[in-house]
Amino acid sequence: MLNVGIVGFGHVVKNCHLPILSTNEDINISWVLEPKYDDVPLLKKLGIPFIESIELFEQYPRTDIVLIASPYGNRSPIFDAIKGKVSGIYCEKPFAKSVDEHLKITSDYQDYAFSVGYQRRSLGHVNVIKNAIRDNVFGKLKSIRCEYGYYNISSGSFHSDFDLSGGGILFESGVHWIDTVLYTVDPLDLSIVHANIEYNDKLDIHTEADFLIRLKEKRDIECKIIITHLRETRDKISYIFEDVTVDLYLYKEHQPPVVIPRKKGGGRYEISHFLKGIVPSSSLGQGAKFWQDYLSSFSDKKVSYTNAVKSLLTTKAIEQIYTF
Repeated sequence: MLNVGIVGFGHVVKNCHLPILSTNEDINISWVLEPKYDDVPLLKKLGIPFIESIELFEQYPRTDIVLIASPYGNRSPIFDAIKGKVSGIYCEKPFAKSVDEHLKITSDYQDYAFSVGYQRRSLGHVNVIKNAIRDNVFGKLKSIRCEYGYYNISSGSFHSDFDLSGGGILFESGVHWIDTVLYTVDPLDLSIVHANIEYNDKLDIHTEADFLIRLKEKRDIECKIIITHLRETRDKISYIFEDVTVDLYLYKEHQPPVVIPRKKGGGRYEISHFLKGIVPSSSLGQGAKFWQDYLSSFSDKKVSYTNAVKSLLTTKAIEQIYTF
């Protein structure tokens, strides 16, 4: 049995991680750090100890893995406090704003032991696209267009506080979209060509970026990214092949990818038959699958798609956009 401690007890933990971990017979939730006052009765009912302050960390049982789900801006003292005292970390996104930061945080852990929560990687329809690109099902990939947005700029949560969130819509939500592009294409490298960012009170609210993505067959493809609060978007990743475009609707788990012939008058085809029996197909399902695969990596000491070492290019893309 593996012991897991939890840092942060917000919406994502209560609605995703807690149900997954508490029903796993191979997991014991050792403690929760600094829960809100209103959450204490729930933890007592579940029989989960809670630590009122990081300063009391040493008084609680050692744990194998720590789930870090606190805001980005609060994590530095957490990483310092648990350094050398745990074997593995599962860190929620957003994770790092530079490659140097990414490598510094993970340097004290084995590659198989540190995970970043890009859970969309485990979705069934995401992996259908990944496998189709790998197997050249639709021919040669020519370019990619990724667009996502929503109009609400302000939030009552920590997302509106730059010191806590670390960034705006690009850092909080856009990373999922950029990571999915890179995960499905599995490139060698990328380089930024152009970026334009608009800010409101230090938070990015509109980003347009152009990249060249270096594929494993040693050729480059263009990738256009739009992450915005200021424009209506179609919320999809479009993979443009020689004869068809394939649209992936990342946040619509039950929407099959759509194949659109590029010739005029062509129809639209949902590749739902590819998805028959493909799981997971829900937010909770993707979380359960991602945790299962990370725990297997940790126990078997083998790197998998869940590990931070496999998302370095995502961090590189974020860094290049913010520093362009």
